[in-house]
Amino acid sequence: MKSKNILKLILISILIGGISGLFIGIFLIFLEKAVDINLKHKFLVFILPLSGMLMTFLYSKYGGNSQKGNNLIIENINGSKEEIKFIMAPLVFLGTVLTHLFGGSVGREGTGVQIGGTIGNALSKILKCSTYEKKILLISGVAAGFSSVFGTPLTGTIFALEISNIGSLNYNSMIPAITSAIVGNSVVKILGVKHSHYKIPPVESVDLTNILKVIILAICFGLASRLFVYMTHWFKEKLIKYCKNQYLKIFVGGSLMVLATLILGNNLYNNLSLGLLSSAFDGNVPYLAFIIKLMLTTLCLGAGYQGGEVTPLFVIGATLGATLSNILGLPFAFSAALGLVGVFSGATNAPIACFMMYLELFGSNNIIFAMLVCMIAVFISGHKGIYTSQLWNE
Repeated sequence: MKSKNILKLILISILIGGISGLFIGIFLIFLEKAVDINLKHKFLVFILPLSGMLMTFLYSKYGGNSQKGNNLIIENINGSKEEIKFIMAPLVFLGTVLTHLFGGSVGREGTGVQIGGTIGNALSKILKCSTYEKKILLISGVAAGFSSVFGTPLTGTIFALEISNIGSLNYNSMIPAITSAIVGNSVVKILGVKHSHYKIPPVESVDLTNILKVIILAICFGLASRLFVYMTHWFKEKLIKYCKNQYLKIFVGGSLMVLATLILGNNLYNNLSLGLLSSAFDGNVPYLAFIIKLMLTTLCLGAGYQGGEVTPLFVIGATLGATLSNILGLPFAFSAALGLVGVFSGATNAPIACFMMYLELFGSNNIIFAMLVCMIAVFISGHKGIYTSQLWNE
């Protein structure tokens, strides 16, 4: 690509990053308030089924194909001509905030990716960019969105490059993508949004015993990723089968979430479950925390509630790692950190991005183990991931 075109795309990516960072920063502020309100007023979970029906109505009336979410963005990166409507951004913003306000067990990265991708698509239309330029700007939007949500510009860049076509990286997209990722993250910081921080795991020696233990961890993380993907599709299929009406489907899914919350007697598994995630690094989590979070998140996603999968995958991985650390005789923080990126890697089929996530969150301690876990988890989880529109380049 000519230098003139690269410069043009970099300038547009600055705009994408700035606009995305602004909207995602506002979204994260609203989200934090929503979670705080929910944790203080536990009765709000009873409104979850009704909020789901409201969002179903809004998507049905105004959203069109926006219900496809992240997959619509990925399909367009891979060359689809299907329209990305700008209404996707405000709908996913509102839907995610409401889901967390009323105690749904979902994440937030989907919102960031869809906002960033929508803005990238809109600017490519306004500026009459070519099909190839549109692809690069969509990747830049995804990078800005992911980076802004998690405060990880390097991960956001690689995630955007890796996520659409597994095994193939578009090098022409790298500079625009990292530009938008850095700008988006910077804008979020200016707005005063603080990202989660985790305990740095201790350095473990790279010997045969630890390698074998980490391989066992990685296999378990890959299986957890596989189960997450399977259960999301299972809940979706069963709810569609027995609840032909889309309003009934999301109402039943939300009601099951309410029932589960009442049976558990706490709200540890509602919203993002960041408290559970932090506790995993101290080993202070219930043994079955990972499976409970997995079941409730896949239930909400399968029912159609808006949000994302990545933060719940962090929670599932970290709590599973903490549980396995007792069995394998490994430090809690070490196993939790590997679990956080391992389950994420297996579910997204993005091992390089997940390795970068480890570096940005935990530094250079145990990077050999981190890479080993990310690679093995993808292999064990298989070709199916949370993004059904991904292409595989063997």
